[in-house]
Amino acid sequence: MGLFSDSSSNNTCPTPTNFATEASKPIVGTISFYRLNMMASGACTGLVCLIMFGLMFYHATHLSKPREQIKIMKICMLLPLYTITSFVSVCFPKADVYLEPWLEVFQAIALASFFLLLCEFIASDNQTEVDVFFAAFEAPKKKNGERMHGLEWFRKQWIAIFQYPVVAILVAIATDITQGAGIYCLDSNKPHFAHIWLTVVSSLSVSAAVMSVLNFYKALSTHLKGHQPLAKLLAFKLIVGLSFVERIIFTILRSTNTLKPTSTLSYGDTNIGIPNLLICLQMVLFALFFPYAYRVSPYINGGPYKGGSLGGRAWIGMLSPMEILRAIKFACNMAQSRRTKKSADYSNIELGPSYEAQAPPYGYPQAGPIPSHDRLLDRRPGGFM
Repeated sequence: MGLFSDSSSNNTCPTPTNFATEASKPIVGTISFYRLNMMASGACTGLVCLIMFGLMFYHATHLSKPREQIKIMKICMLLPLYTITSFVSVCFPKADVYLEPWLEVFQAIALASFFLLLCEFIASDNQTEVDVFFAAFEAPKKKNGERMHGLEWFRKQWIAIFQYPVVAILVAIATDITQGAGIYCLDSNKPHFAHIWLTVVSSLSVSAAVMSVLNFYKALSTHLKGHQPLAKLLAFKLIVGLSFVERIIFTILRSTNTLKPTSTLSYGDTNIGIPNLLICLQMVLFALFFPYAYRVSPYINGGPYKGGSLGGRAWIGMLSPMEILRAIKFACNMAQSRRTKKSADYSNIELGPSYEAQAPPYGYPQAGPIPSHDRLLDRRPGGFM
């Protein structure tokens, strides 16, 4: 079967509806690969959770800059979610097709939080509003040599990044529905089934979001010095990049019938167990790097911290979805404003955790027409730039 095989005479899904979770023969002594995989994946999951929850607890109990640290906690949460979901898929292979697309949702939320963290760094360093900063910012030139207005460039990056969580959620829901209806078919890339279409949509969405984050970092790298931006970017970019490449590779291997069961490897082992084992193993490496990339030491000031008892307020802020939902709503407002080209005035939306009552240090750039450069510069506080 070819990668994009489309035989109208046979639209039968090759994915078995019932498959054995364990192979007929053990792979080591009396232990099957399925059992060995559960032990290895479980150990990796436990280690990742121990490291990452320890790092998050340290941030929560030393919460001196909530607007930054809560976003860091949301990013760190990606690794435990990845390993726990993968471990469950190893233990219950038939549930994998329903669980796997939700990893993309976790990744989308973490990527959006990473972008907001970069915005926090810019705002806190310059003590100004983001719209003021980007009004005076020289955006990268277009391919035709023209230079886009800085604020308009920022809005485009925002829209490209926050479409990703929306698309990821829709793809995850569509995957579960089509799988339940018997028209998803994990092992086929035929246009007759939903798998290929949802894979293409997901790949385009994540590519657009990642490219926007990379463009944002590249254009603002000089303004992000002092925050270890490269280490933070690499720690996150490698997770997204490896996950994307591995998903494409295993999609090709499944569709070309390369992954075949053997006497020591069942269908569940080759198609589900091995991919999820790789995720668990590589997350251990990232978990060892995260305490350096997202270290707590810059936030330890010896003074009173804002996390409350055992960092309870920080945990509540991390679990709250409101920040991402407001950012998505704002992206929709900007997209609508760009389409209609009508003047609109949207209230500033707080980027910080929901439990904080004070006004945010900056607001989202307005979704209406771009203010004039001179008028925005008149608003900047003394000492800016």
